[in-house]
Amino acid sequence: MIAAKQTVSTYVVMLDGGELVTVELSAAQAEGYECVSCRARCSTGSGAFRPVGHIPSAGSVFRCVACLDGDA
Repeated sequence: MIAAKQTVSTYVVMLDGGELVTVELSAAQAEGYECVSCRARCSTGSGAFRPVGHIPSAGSVFRCVACLDGDA
């Protein structure tokens, strides 16, 4: 399923702080299946996801804990 969502497009993302940014994301990232920074899939521990914003037409976007903590 994730393999079919690797097409990259441009999205406008509303970050949790209210800032609007335009970024290129894969469909998997835009739909919340992959980290928006490192493209890892959600897991447990440092691979767990935290929401960082949303795309109005697609839903929430996430970063993994490792990226948020600067470990990746």
